[in-house]
Amino acid sequence: MNDKSLFKISRDFRSVSSRYLNTKYGTEQQDLKRFLTFIDDTPIIKDYLNECVQEVIDIKEVIANKSWNDKFNLPLQEKEEVSFIYQLLKYMNDNNNFLGAISGYRVGKKIQSNIDAFNNQVVLHLINHIREHLEDTIYGVESLKPGVIEPENPKVFLSYSWADKLFADFIDEALSKMGIVLKRDERDIAFKESLKEFMESIGKHDFVISIISDNYLKSVNCMYEIYEVMRDREYKDKMLLVILDKSDSTLIGNLHSEHNSFSADIYDIHSRIKYITFWEQQQKKLDEMIDTIQVQVNKVEPLAELRRIQNISSNIGEFLNDISDWKNVSLTELNENKFKKFLDIIYQKT
Repeated sequence: MNDKSLFKISRDFRSVSSRYLNTKYGTEQQDLKRFLTFIDDTPIIKDYLNECVQEVIDIKEVIANKSWNDKFNLPLQEKEEVSFIYQLLKYMNDNNNFLGAISGYRVGKKIQSNIDAFNNQVVLHLINHIREHLEDTIYGVESLKPGVIEPENPKVFLSYSWADKLFADFIDEALSKMGIVLKRDERDIAFKESLKEFMESIGKHDFVISIISDNYLKSVNCMYEIYEVMRDREYKDKMLLVILDKSDSTLIGNLHSEHNSFSADIYDIHSRIKYITFWEQQQKKLDEMIDTIQVQVNKVEPLAELRRIQNISSNIGEFLNDISDWKNVSLTELNENKFKKFLDIIYQKT
């Protein structure tokens, strides 16, 4: 197998696995079939799977003996884990039993959250093992010298206000088809996991795509995320901004009336001042409320929140000034050019 073939297989695997990991309720069975078809029809991957599958597992019995709320006990050894997950997916596909098999991964009332949890806690391990096998194979080819090896997938975080989830889903789905898996809260935070710790990990990502909207600029969590990014002195190099414009609503077919005020005017000084004063007022309001608390121990959590807002208030002016000077793009423009501007930056750096 020549160099270009290996690179193409690696790239195509990233794309098909990313699409599967980002599958939506209603298309999960179809995307599972597409994923399995690819790995079964790709000799270098199929040979690896055959090497791992040393015995046939009675998946039907495994599922039958598992209580409704139990998760699968994944083997500790690589080849055994690959074998189990692969045979599990094959059973789910052959028996059209996707939802029945993932019952133990319930993290909420929405089926989509169960699908995401199962894929991230089970299927992702299989994908990582296959990816590592492909990388080891590429590095093992003598003609592929350091410097021409295809880079690892860039770590890209998607920062957005939950009020703008429809726009986030649009970007997530578009980039997943191009082989980029975005890190985002609703998919990557397990039930009861610390949201604060998750947000503090943002600075470790290669890039942060921020969907800037009026909702975003008035959200404590979103601006806290920005603060974490700004702690990196080179934060400007890793930030990719989507400045939502009113025209972007045409991309979201079921946009409801309550989302009509999503656009943010960051280029007008008067508008930027409004956001600055908004956070100054939030800080003042919370400070005054804390003063009314009589028992000192009850002030601990409110004071922690006050510090977050103080950090936002101290940095919002610099942030708005910075991004208003950048050559930004709207979501409509990005979509028309198939996100070329973002892709060029991401792959050029990595």
